[in-house]
Amino acid sequence: MDQNEDMGLSIPEQFNMASYLLEENIVKGRGKKTAIYFKDEQYTFNDLCSLTNRIGNVLKELGVEIEGRVLLILQDSPEWVAGFFAVLKIGGIATWAYTYLQPGGYEDFVNLVRPKVIIVDDSTLDKVREGIKRTRYSPILLVAGHPTSISGPSEHSFHKMVKSASDYLETEPTSKDDIAFWNFSGGTTGKPKAVPHMHRDVVFGTEATQQMVHFTEKDIVFNVPKLFFTYARINGMETPLRAGASVMLSPEKTTAEIIFRLVEKYKPTVLVNVPTMMRSMIQVPVSQRSDLKSIRFCLSAGEALSPQLYHQWMETFGIDIVEFIGSAETYAPYLGNKPGEKVLGSTGKVVPLVKAKILNSEGGEVPRGTVGVLYVQTDAAGQCYVRQHDKSKETFVGNDWVNTSDFFREDEEGNFWYSGRSDEMVKISGVWVSVLEIERCLETHPAVKECVVLGMEDSDGLVKSKAFVALKEGFDVSNTMADELKQFCKEKLASFKSPKFIEFLDELPKTGPGKIDKRQLRERGL
Repeated sequence: MDQNEDMGLSIPEQFNMASYLLEENIVKGRGKKTAIYFKDEQYTFNDLCSLTNRIGNVLKELGVEIEGRVLLILQDSPEWVAGFFAVLKIGGIATWAYTYLQPGGYEDFVNLVRPKVIIVDDSTLDKVREGIKRTRYSPILLVAGHPTSISGPSEHSFHKMVKSASDYLETEPTSKDDIAFWNFSGGTTGKPKAVPHMHRDVVFGTEATQQMVHFTEKDIVFNVPKLFFTYARINGMETPLRAGASVMLSPEKTTAEIIFRLVEKYKPTVLVNVPTMMRSMIQVPVSQRSDLKSIRFCLSAGEALSPQLYHQWMETFGIDIVEFIGSAETYAPYLGNKPGEKVLGSTGKVVPLVKAKILNSEGGEVPRGTVGVLYVQTDAAGQCYVRQHDKSKETFVGNDWVNTSDFFREDEEGNFWYSGRSDEMVKISGVWVSVLEIERCLETHPAVKECVVLGMEDSDGLVKSKAFVALKEGFDVSNTMADELKQFCKEKLASFKSPKFIEFLDELPKTGPGKIDKRQLRERGL
């Protein structure tokens, strides 16, 4: 008997992800329990199932068939969640896009997904329309929110159609090996890469997470990053709902001030967060913070959590941090620490249902303590990138092993220590250097509020390190400050690791979930 069967994870041939995550709550007697907190409304599991069924019937009326693709471009809302489950329940393939893109970004998603239907709200409708015009495709738009107009025969009112639809819908008898959804990788740093996942993958993904955090029916889970990010969806929606917990959703672009306001209102027990937003919360004046005593732990992923930021968070709020690393490719998290088991500076140990190994450039396993590229194996892993055969062969290397392209070392206790991504290693003076090491050094300087370091080519094609730095209040931008930061790095690190260039910004640009937008910074050049 293998590990999965030993943990009760044998999956029947006929299996639908929507039933597993959502409808089993009704069977377990949770129908009247709150599933979603949204603005001033509460949706029970019965309400969410009813909305899911209505949307599913609308999608079928619009011609979505088994394996038909639907693209969600919505702010976080009950409509996002129910739309996701509706696509799965009718046997379609759920896909989604970020809500802060420009028309060209939506053009890329439409060209990649080729959806039959796009469910979109008024916050992005005009940009989506413009993006579609640039493509060969003519998807149907199901428009939610309060648009000023519904134009043409290919656009329909979401709320009008859903209101008149039946709330009875039979679940499509999908195979466990049918494709259920696409995860997206690289969409914030370039054109998105799509990773198809099967219905069965949800069992391994949510179980791996649940073995680490142990959500209960009493939990209220607040998502800081938005649902179109894999980390937010699996940790802040799928796994909690599977456990019967409640989920808090906010359509607004998240800020530290909004987090404190919503925590005060709903008293969540778990905060799904990212390091950049944790730093922003620390910087909010004490007089403007709300009480966070309801939160039993905070999840952190998406970026490396520096020891300095961990110390600052614990000193400021005293709330335990569970740090994860996962990816769109693996779906499941693969490294993490359980509550109360954080080893400072480490990303944690291999999570349940996952195997890991660290390889050198020749493909051989390295001794413990040696840095190499991390490979992970999980039954939740995808098999390819859509229409990217060569890139797929580099990442998905067979037998469910995934090349993460991340450099790690493993210590004697089984803790993994992050050393940077392969594309974040820059060769300086003939030596490979992790920009993460430089960032962590700069973060310890008393004047630095936040920073990021990138390897960038100069006019001769040589790679130079450049630091983008935002200073704390009370410190002035000047050449003297730049020289001071460079000297600081030279004293703390080897002299050649000091950033060659420093550019000061009032604030570093952020993506939707609050991560630093490195793509935008790269466009500034040296």
